[in-house]
Amino acid sequence: MEYRKLGNTDLKLSAIGFGCWAMGGNWGKTDDRESIAAARRALDLGINFFDTADIYGFGHSEEVLAKALGKRRKDVLIATKGGLAWDDHGCIFRAGSRHHLINAVEGSLKRLKTDYIDLYQIHWPDPDTPFEVTMKVMDELVKSGKVRYVGVSNFTRKQMRECLKFRQINSLQPPYNMFMRHIEKEFPFCEKHGIGVVTYGPLAYGLLTGKFKKDTKFPETDWRSGKLFPDPGDWQAHIDLFHGRQFKKYLSIVERLRKIAEKLGKTVGQLSMAWVLSNPEVTSAIVGAKRPSQLEENLGGVGWKLPKTEIKEINQILHSVI
Repeated sequence: MEYRKLGNTDLKLSAIGFGCWAMGGNWGKTDDRESIAAARRALDLGINFFDTADIYGFGHSEEVLAKALGKRRKDVLIATKGGLAWDDHGCIFRAGSRHHLINAVEGSLKRLKTDYIDLYQIHWPDPDTPFEVTMKVMDELVKSGKVRYVGVSNFTRKQMRECLKFRQINSLQPPYNMFMRHIEKEFPFCEKHGIGVVTYGPLAYGLLTGKFKKDTKFPETDWRSGKLFPDPGDWQAHIDLFHGRQFKKYLSIVERLRKIAEKLGKTVGQLSMAWVLSNPEVTSAIVGAKRPSQLEENLGGVGWKLPKTEIKEINQILHSVI
């Protein structure tokens, strides 16, 4: 396993991070026993970075992760997120206020069965709370020892610049894969300010695994169906990957990528992981796994370097179609 330094921190993250979204049940039906087995297999394979959030399964993901880690918690780096709240009906809204974040951190600490969080991230920017308020709360939590480092997720450069007026940001967690590349324009800003980048969705939520067909249908309990969230908001761009002409176009690209992968003795998913990690600004790429076998497949994306000729060929394919 390769390990990379996160921005200007002293944290060294495994190039592949274990994403715990699936543990919460957001991808449909899950088995806690398999989730635990996958997380423990990740530990055995050298993964030391586990990323979750209080909103994943409304706390369930954090609880399952705690069971999986057990006494090995001290051997890993746990990242979780706050800044999204939910009511008794499961309606989700953004909440970056002091009251919410203080309570959110306490809830996460309890569910994770730990007394500190290595990286605490604001999940989405809250338009109703000034960034000054949110960042000052984060500063309090760091000084208290409950949080070691502070990150943001799904923030723009403008929003990060505003946050930096009040305290250092240690990381950005954006979506990044061959089909979602808008964050690349923010990389120079992150490098200049010592902000590490941990990406999510490197496999485009399964689209870049090569396992889908034009007639693939997702159950209504799967967010990719587009029927799970009454108001997906900013998440609509992710849902759109799996519908209409865009879905068919991306599937055709995957087939072209498959030929490159086979030439290198890799799967298209492993090729996609290596492509993301070939960007020097990326510290770690977060991938989820419902079972150990999925995790072992993903690890084929590290431990080798994608040749420059193939990177050029891949980018030519992407530029010609997207």
